[in-house]
Amino acid sequence: MTNTVTVEPKTSAPEPTTPAPTSPQEPAPTTAADASSIVRQYFAAINARDYRRAWDIGGKNFSDSYASFVDGFAGTAQDTVHILRTNGATVSVTLEATQTDGSLRIFEGTYTVHGGTIVGADVHEVTAPEPQPSESSPYYENCDEAREAGVAPLYEGEPGYAPHLDRDGDGVACEPYVP
Repeated sequence: MTNTVTVEPKTSAPEPTTPAPTSPQEPAPTTAADASSIVRQYFAAINARDYRRAWDIGGKNFSDSYASFVDGFAGTAQDTVHILRTNGATVSVTLEATQTDGSLRIFEGTYTVHGGTIVGADVHEVTAPEPQPSESSPYYENCDEAREAGVAPLYEGEPGYAPHLDRDGDGVACEPYVP
């Protein structure tokens, strides 16, 4: 069934219109939920090796070329991003970058999102705490070290527990993998 609508021209002067709040030059404001979602999408694309999508989400704002952007992840096996808080368009994160050699690099900082794109970042690498000889506060660089020491899984509050070992953020680090 087809509906046909006929519009008759108005005989009076048109009423003034207010410009739309958004236009291609001025994207819609970013909400905190949107900003967090965009940052999560960015890292999901990186982890899926969908670098073109990550580039479009914001990578283009961090590198001179697509090739150098992709090359920047050559030694990275997996990125785990933890959203700490969101204040409007600014998302504060910690990032655990597991390297292809098994080592871990930890970053912290902020991403700024506008109109569905990451437009800025202030993220820097933080050094992991030095392993302490104290038995009361052991440090494990990764879960393999914790397993070798016979202490895995580790629960939040226990000596040796650290957020970089707790990938899903549930308070249990180095959980056994059950396929």
